[in-house]
Amino acid sequence: MSEVAAIYKEAFGAFTRGELEEAVGGFQKVIEADSGFSLAYQGLAETFARLDRLDEAIETIKKAIEVEPDESLYHTSLSRFLQRQGRIPEAEEAATVAARLQSR
Repeated sequence: MSEVAAIYKEAFGAFTRGELEEAVGGFQKVIEADSGFSLAYQGLAETFARLDRLDEAIETIKKAIEVEPDESLYHTSLSRFLQRQGRIPEAEEAATVAARLQSR
């Protein structure tokens, strides 16, 4: 397992244990080491969402989409975060993109 993958695994473990600040730091380390590791952006965004830091969650998941635009999970996450902010038209648009990608 690569060092970056090991750091990701540790960050994900912290996330699942509810150690959210530790998870933030871990996911950020992964991104610093490999800015193309899209799952690290997803993990960081989900962690920010759990911390009710929705602006940061949205900004971060958009970076995951930049790295891997055809991953429906990232568009679904964007939709959920936008919905929590009451940004329903934008959330619906992101959900439509996710559904289109899933049907491929």
